[in-house]
Amino acid sequence: MRDDGVPQPFLVAFPMEDGSQQVMLDPGFFAGLDEVGDFLGELAKQYGRAFVQSGRARDMEDALEQIREMFLIELETPDDGDEDA
Repeated sequence: MRDDGVPQPFLVAFPMEDGSQQVMLDPGFFAGLDEVGDFLGELAKQYGRAFVQSGRARDMEDALEQIREMFLIELETPDDGDEDA
């Protein structure tokens, strides 16, 4: 991680024309995989709250269940051929 006093993004995501997402990460941002797990859990909760507040989910339980289901499906999906992403 660059330390020149200017905050640098560690995660950049772009929507692609085909509806997928292109995500680029700085692997040096987290010290270990446990920190990645903490981050993903916090991110899920933030998105869950946003979806509840916007009326796109009934409640946090509903929002987190939907996120959890799709997360597990994505983890179990074979690699999409994007080995160097």
